[in-house]
Amino acid sequence: MAERYHVVCHECAFEGLYEDSSVAEGQRDAHVSDSGHRMSLRDISRQEAPGLSQ
Repeated sequence: MAERYHVVCHECAFEGLYEDSSVAEGQRDAHVSDSGHRMSLRDISRQEAPGLSQ
């Protein structure tokens, strides 16, 4: 299963999905550094996609 990471800003529209944890962390850290906004990074690799479970 491929790795997937969801990065989201709690104060603006910044959001992204990444397949590499270091890229996700870098994007999160860069946005925090540039804006001072609160961010979340979540590993969603093990979550099932909506509508695919039976």
